[in-house]
Amino acid sequence: MADLTVKICGLEFKNPVLPAAGPPVRDGKAAMACAQGGAGGLVTKTVSTRAAQVPRPCMAEMRGGFLNTELWSELPPEQWLESEYTLAKSTGLPLIISLGYTAEEIEELARKVAPFADALELSTHYLGDDPSPMVEAVKAAKMVSQVPVFVKLSPAARD
Repeated sequence: MADLTVKICGLEFKNPVLPAAGPPVRDGKAAMACAQGGAGGLVTKTVSTRAAQVPRPCMAEMRGGFLNTELWSELPPEQWLESEYTLAKSTGLPLIISLGYTAEEIEELARKVAPFADALELSTHYLGDDPSPMVEAVKAAKMVSQVPVFVKLSPAARD
């Protein structure tokens, strides 16, 4: 079989297939299922300082796909810290923890997730199109974390 190993920022993934932050990684058990399905690494659902309140229904079938109008994780950050990250980490795969949204929230959360994170993903979906809050979010993450930081740009981000 071909070697699909990928190395990025000092992390080694057994292949380049990772779930995006979303329903497939909604909790630790779902992340474990992604690992069992062959993912090369894991990205958690985006966590913020409070659980999201998502009205139902939040998904709709469309021609050629689905529309997903979920927000960030509906689980409180305390639950992720107490159990979900441990389950995801138990897979042995690199764990990229997705955090949002403001610099203050990211600084608070990045400190707390440090024992679990091999890298951080910063979600900028609710920061608008001004790059300044994104820059501040990255600075906050790097100030309190020693792991690689990846930024998931919002479709609203300016060129």
